[in-house]
Amino acid sequence: MKALSRIGARHARVLTWGAVAATTAGLMLTSAGTTVNAHKAKTSPFSYNVDIFPLLRDKCGRCHVEGGPAPMSLMTYDKDGGAIAWAESMREMLLAGAMPPWYADPTGPAVRNNHSLTPRELDKIVTWATGGTPHGDLNMKLPTVSPRQGWAGGKPDAELPMPQPYTMQPGTMQASNEVTIPVPFTEAKWVKAVDLMPGVPSMVRRAYVSLEGGPVLAVWEPGDDAVDPPSGAAFRIPPGSKIHLKVDYKKSWQDEQKALADKSVIGFYFTEEPLSGKSVESITIDGPKDEGIGPRSFTGTLAKGGRIVALRPMLDNPYTTVDITAVAASGRKVPLLKLRNARPEWPRRYWLVDPIELPANTKIEVTMQPGDPDIGPLGKAESFALQIGLDIIPQ
Repeated sequence: MKALSRIGARHARVLTWGAVAATTAGLMLTSAGTTVNAHKAKTSPFSYNVDIFPLLRDKCGRCHVEGGPAPMSLMTYDKDGGAIAWAESMREMLLAGAMPPWYADPTGPAVRNNHSLTPRELDKIVTWATGGTPHGDLNMKLPTVSPRQGWAGGKPDAELPMPQPYTMQPGTMQASNEVTIPVPFTEAKWVKAVDLMPGVPSMVRRAYVSLEGGPVLAVWEPGDDAVDPPSGAAFRIPPGSKIHLKVDYKKSWQDEQKALADKSVIGFYFTEEPLSGKSVESITIDGPKDEGIGPRSFTGTLAKGGRIVALRPMLDNPYTTVDITAVAASGRKVPLLKLRNARPEWPRRYWLVDPIELPANTKIEVTMQPGDPDIGPLGKAESFALQIGLDIIPQ
């Protein structure tokens, strides 16, 4: 962690991970990286084969793999660039807090499905990147890593494909598609988890699955696993309902001139009706609009009480801190979620390890401190309407 003190997240000079898309420098970067490495003293006690590959495979391999949604693979040492060509970028992105894209602050309420690196893991990668990027035992054969096939949680109880493929034409790099799909259920179903099987994993960047006029069922990101709500909670889907699916697409630079057609599939995992008979509901608190880059402070009020099981911040800009707090009528404050170095490109649903019971009329207070819009995996940040979603099991 000493390396973290040498560079400020807001002032770090970041070489964006997508920079190779702007030029034909992929081969140049590979060649240059290999040449520079050949003349750099290898002082790191960690090697790619023994120490770094297992970390990258387990923490980064679902995206940074050949055919995955990230613009480069880190699953080889130097093939087609490999991790060695991106070592300096990895170091800078890690120290800037931009990668991995997991922003839950460990000093806040505990959340499930943590994707972050431990301080020890981060130190290994940074030390390797700055210490000559040793290859390691050349006789050691590493396993081939491929994009994940099949459903992470096993075969779903029901599958709902997009009605028609969505095609991104040559030259189009980024797009969104929204569809409404009737459910085939003839009776009400209780759903504990919803997942997505992308038709084209290399360009499906995120997806939102919601019940029309009802709760958000899933916020999907590449590499995520479907997470069951805590304490046996579930979503109720009545017969005749419609599912709203929004998919955001972004091609890698390698596919810019290709026509790619996606027909993603939604997977539903059923469960028994909860003992309470209550379905998870979603509420939103809208933030201020069009205020530029600066601190934010806004509030909302819970119309009815219940257990908060998850939060879904949708950000308009990068923020160094995001604090979401419940304020009781007595003035007592209860932290709900804390984020640090959060970027709008990676909206997530943060499931709480321990749901928080709140009475009706509780005030929800949101305070945010701005970050640097030019630091991150995509350079200048994408922008969405500022909104805080809360998932609640009503009393």
